[in-house]
Amino acid sequence: MKPRYINRTNLTLDMYSEGIISSYKTSHKMLRVISTAYAIIMLFIAFAGFLYFDWIICIPFLVLGLAIIFWNIWGYKWGTKKSFMRFAKLHSSHYQVEMEYRFYDDRLEQETSKTELTVMYKDFDVVYIMKNSMIIIFNKKVIVMDRNSFVDVSDTNVIEFLKEKSIKVIESKA
Repeated sequence: MKPRYINRTNLTLDMYSEGIISSYKTSHKMLRVISTAYAIIMLFIAFAGFLYFDWIICIPFLVLGLAIIFWNIWGYKWGTKKSFMRFAKLHSSHYQVEMEYRFYDDRLEQETSKTELTVMYKDFDVVYIMKNSMIIIFNKKVIVMDRNSFVDVSDTNVIEFLKEKSIKVIESKA
């Protein structure tokens, strides 16, 4: 059977980071708000402990509060860079990985020089359409592809195809 659409993406760290971080910021917004509020409360307890009690008591609150805030600001960037570097190293590269995505009537196939992945459309959770990339989330895993790398068709054809398959497609402004 011949694929309906083909996408050839040169996945780079910048594209991967943009897609993953935008996806996490969108999907984990409430978790980030709650954890930041928790960190602020811990920092307040550390400050009050420093003023009214022994300063040794406030050290764990201060460290944990700062660690939570650090993770909310820089943790996603650090984690995605580490993840991409492992994936690129598997493909004997440090800068980019050549990916090919094939859209069939019932499934999506992702292929690189060393890996293959097949995902049924019914397993898709959501598809985020970013400015330059398309993020597909399924079973708590993520596929990032370049919107401008479709062969012989535009990305709007593929987006309409995914909507026909009853997949939740979200246009993101991030």
